[in-house]
Amino acid sequence: MIVRLLKGRDGVARVYTVESYRDEQGRPRQRTIDTHGRLDVLLAADPQALDKLKQQARDRTVQRLASRGTISYDTALPSDGASGLNAGWWLAEAMLARLGVERAVRAAGRRAGWGADVAQILSLLVCSRVVWPCSKKAAVERAAHLLGGPEVDLARVYPALDHIADLTVTLQQAASTGVGRPKAALATVDYDVTNYFFHIDSDDDDPVGKTAPRGKASRQRGHSKENRPDPIIQLGLFLDADGIPVSYRLFDGNVPDTSTLPTVLGEFKTAFDCPRIVVVADKAMNTKPNLGALHTAGDGWIVSASARTADATLRTWLLDPVGWTGDHTSRTKSMIVTRALPVTMFGVDNVPKNVPEKIVARWSADAAERDAHTRADILARAEALAADEARYRASNKRGVKKYITSETIDPATGEITSSRETSLSVDRARADAEARFDGYQLIRTSETDLADQAILDRYHQLWRIEQTFRVSKTDLQSRPVYVRTPAHIEAHFAICFLALLITRLLERWTGLPASQLLDAVRHLEAIPVGDGVYRILRPPAWDTIDHATGTTLDRSWATLTDLRTWHRTLTHAANTASVTTPTNP
Repeated sequence: MIVRLLKGRDGVARVYTVESYRDEQGRPRQRTIDTHGRLDVLLAADPQALDKLKQQARDRTVQRLASRGTISYDTALPSDGASGLNAGWWLAEAMLARLGVERAVRAAGRRAGWGADVAQILSLLVCSRVVWPCSKKAAVERAAHLLGGPEVDLARVYPALDHIADLTVTLQQAASTGVGRPKAALATVDYDVTNYFFHIDSDDDDPVGKTAPRGKASRQRGHSKENRPDPIIQLGLFLDADGIPVSYRLFDGNVPDTSTLPTVLGEFKTAFDCPRIVVVADKAMNTKPNLGALHTAGDGWIVSASARTADATLRTWLLDPVGWTGDHTSRTKSMIVTRALPVTMFGVDNVPKNVPEKIVARWSADAAERDAHTRADILARAEALAADEARYRASNKRGVKKYITSETIDPATGEITSSRETSLSVDRARADAEARFDGYQLIRTSETDLADQAILDRYHQLWRIEQTFRVSKTDLQSRPVYVRTPAHIEAHFAICFLALLITRLLERWTGLPASQLLDAVRHLEAIPVGDGVYRILRPPAWDTIDHATGTTLDRSWATLTDLRTWHRTLTHAANTASVTTPTNP
C-alpha cells in the first residue's frame, strides 16, 4: 500500500491510500483503500499528517505480507551490496533481447557445433558491462548478485570469447536489424576514430597494418588521444543519422586515423546493404585519398576544413564581404568549386579527376569570441614557456609552441650563430594573422544540391560521436583493456559495442542522459527479506524510466511473482518501443 496525492479539476490535492492488484485478466491495477480528504486541511490540523499516513500504509503492508510468512524488515536498512540483488540489469537485458543478438549467436552455434552457453555468456558479459563494468572473471563471480542472474562456468568464458570474435560482423548486423532503423538512416553516417590503451610494456609483434582482417588488430604505440605512452588499439566507429552506433572496426595502434576510412567503407556498405552513403567527418578525414576513395565508390562526404590553413584563393573569398547572408551575429555563404582527387578509373589507381564540391562558409560572433579567448589563453601560456628555456625544451604542447620562435644567438652581439644559446619569443605576428579568421568555419561536401543550412545542420550533429566515445570510455569503462590475444580483444570490443548500443538506445527511450540512466540501473535493488518477499531500493530516476517504458515498479515491497511479471512487461515494452527518430537530411 502507498499514499498518493491526486489533484482534482478544482486544482486541489487530495490524499488517498491505494494498493496494487491484478484483475481477472492479470493486468496490473490500483484501487483506493482509504480517502483522507484535502491535503491542505490535513496539514493545517497536523503538519505531520502525511508522514503518519505513509507510515500507516507501510505498517498495513507489513501486516498483510506477514500473513504469507515470517519476514524481517527495517525501514532504515541500507544496501550493503551483499544482500541486495540488482534488478536494474533487466532493463539492459530487455533491450538486448530486442536486438536479437543472442538468437544470432545460438543460430551460429548450432551450425558450428558450439555449446549452447555462448549466447548466455554474451548476454551476461554485455549486461554486466552496463551494470558494473569489470573484468570477465568478475562478471561471472558477480552474476549471483543479479536478480535471476544466469549461472555461468568461468572455464567456458574464454573459449566463448573466441566464438564471439568470429561473429563480430554478424552481431553488428543482427543488432542493426533489432534497432529497427529505417533504411534512410544509413544514407548519411558519422565516422570518427578513437583509441584505447593497454597496460603492457611493449608492442605486439608483427603489426598487420590497416588492411588487416577483423580480429587481427595488434597493440602498437601510436598517437594516443589521451596522451599516454601505452600501446593502443585504434577503433573506427559509424553512427547512423539518428546518432545511434551502427558498426565499428579495429586497427593497429600505429595506423593513422586518416587512413582507416577506405578500409572500412566497402565493408560497411556490404554488411549493411547500402548502395550509397554520405560520410560526415571532421577535418582529420578531409584528405584527398579519403575523398577520392569515396568518389570512386560512388559515395559522398560532408567534412570540415580549416579556414586558417586554406589556400590563398579560398581565404580571399572567405574574407571578401560580398555574398554573405545573415546579420551581425551569424552569416553564411557558399560556392561551387572543383577539386582534383585521386580516383580509380579503368583499374588504374590515383588518377587525378576534377570533382565538383560545394564549400559552405559560416561566421558566428559567438565562435569568434571563443576563438579569441582560446588564443589569448594559449598566448599567455606561450609567454610563460618562452621565459623558461628548460620548460620549453621539455614541453610537448604543440598548440602553445607554435607561437614561439626560437633563434640561436650570440649574447654579446645579438647575431644569429651556431652556438647552443637560444632566444625564445612569442610570434605575435602569427597570432594576429590567425585572428583574422576567428569565428569562421568551412564545410566541404560532394552534395552540391543540398541547401547550405542543411549541410551545416548535418555537420554540427557530429558532436554525437565524441559524446558516444565518452560514454564508452567513462561510463562503461571500456578501457584499459586487460585481455591479451587478438581474438579476445576483438570479443571485448564486441561486448563493449553492444553495451554502448544498449545504453544509447535506452537514453533515447527514457530521455535520461547516460550518467543518470546507468546510475539508476546500477542502484535498483531487491533485498530478500523472507518467504519470496523483497524490499525494493528504487533510485528517483526510475520514476522517469517507468513513465517512458510504461511499466511500474513503484512499491517498497514486491514478491518474486511481482518482479517476474514486471520483467516480462519490461521485455515486451522494449521489444515494441520506438527508439529511433525521423532521420536528418
